Amino acid sequence: MIALAATEAAHPWMVLALALVGELLALVFVYRVLVSGGSPSSSLLWVVVILAAPWIGLTLYYLMPRRLHLRRLRRVRVRGERVREGRSRGAAAAARRTGLRALLAGSDGTGLVGGTSVRWLPSGKDFGDAAEAAMDAAQGYVHCVVYIFRPDAAGQRFLATLTRAAARGVQVRLCYDSFGSWGLKASHLAALRAAGGRAEPFLPLLWKRRPFTVNLRNHRKLLVVDGAIGFVGGRNVGDEYFTDRLGRTRTWLDAMLELRGPAVQRLQDVFAEDWCTATDEVLRDLPAVPAAAAATASGAIDVGVLCSGPDREESDLWYAMIQAIGDAARSVELSSPYLVPPPTLLFALKVAAARGVTVRIYTNGPKVEAAVLYHAQRHHYRPLLAAGVELYETVQDYNHAKLLVVDGRHVMVGSANMDLRSAHLNFELAVMAVDAEGLAAEVQQTIERRRAGSRRLSTADLPTDPFRRGIDGLCGMLSPLL
Repeated sequence: MIALAATEAAHPWMVLALALVGELLALVFVYRVLVSGGSPSSSLLWVVVILAAPWIGLTLYYLMPRRLHLRRLRRVRVRGERVREGRSRGAAAAARRTGLRALLAGSDGTGLVGGTSVRWLPSGKDFGDAAEAAMDAAQGYVHCVVYIFRPDAAGQRFLATLTRAAARGVQVRLCYDSFGSWGLKASHLAALRAAGGRAEPFLPLLWKRRPFTVNLRNHRKLLVVDGAIGFVGGRNVGDEYFTDRLGRTRTWLDAMLELRGPAVQRLQDVFAEDWCTATDEVLRDLPAVPAAAAATASGAIDVGVLCSGPDREESDLWYAMIQAIGDAARSVELSSPYLVPPPTLLFALKVAAARGVTVRIYTNGPKVEAAVLYHAQRHHYRPLLAAGVELYETVQDYNHAKLLVVDGRHVMVGSANMDLRSAHLNFELAVMAVDAEGLAAEVQQTIERRRAGSRRLSTADLPTDPFRRGIDGLCGMLSPLL
């Protein structure tokens, strides 16, 4: 009884102590939020939540570690960058160029690389056949980074191709995102590993004993074979990505590029960095791109390989996109499955339209997009339409292509969606082909064909009743979490 009475008497003091500790920790974490450099709206939200309910706010801040892992990720990236030591980054050339070329020439770890041939692969069969042929012909190594790897029919065929290569003595390294590829189990990878191939998850949920890394994902899609051939774009590994079919009636629309030549070295470097992040292993002995792989055909063009991610202070991918739109004199064609653009991109598109540039955006309609995502993107429609931007929504097809064509000259194809998650949280990759009129014409023809399955929106198509507009606004406010 005496012990029970003592415990009951201690309860108020324990509650008071927990409250005081919570308030002190709240002040510390508020300081961290204020100096972390995030957006004003995000910082204000965290400050309010942490001060209003310290223990709840601190728990949420830990479970959604936008910045808790950044120092480690940046240290890992520096180790991965050792594979590029001694290699020219083209900074000197940047001083002699202007606009987009200057930005790409001096971009972070990439540079503008000439003498590269780029092939447009608009269909899943185009990509699947080219990728399988390249892997079957591999002699040195096959490196792959992918967000979604499904063990369905297409995934099993891809794994079989990797396994054949490993069985021939080719070094096979597969890096798959642990969250996006949650259905990929050890049993699916057993044959590949038995043949000598490597398969490693990227940032599993219990990465380095720090739980809940679900917020930081590797969204890149990259395949490099022998340092001579590279594939970049929006296609993951799964049935819909290789068959262009979604269900029985819908068509899957996507985009991929095949690169041959010096720019593949940059793609090889990107893989080395991702592999180092996933495994802490620095790939020091990767051979340089074979001299025979250098493109000498008249179609060889200048290419920039662009990355973004939470391990980088600056994002050359988004810088290049904004610069290209800012340089546009005639037209901007932009495709993205999700349209919840960062404020800077939204502003650049509106300014381009205000200058008289024809700006067209292609995205998904309500029949194929998740309701919350659709309401969030529709929240941005009114200001875009008011600025003169043309908006096209798919009717039945699903548009997964992430691409940009500017003035019929510059082409960007990659993995990044036009949303806040791709801009700030995901590891993303894209290729920008500069002054590539032939490639741009092919991509433009594909866009025109796909436009037939879309409808152009006007302000008359937007909701006018307060309830639906309120839903759009609420989902737009939640867009940083989507």
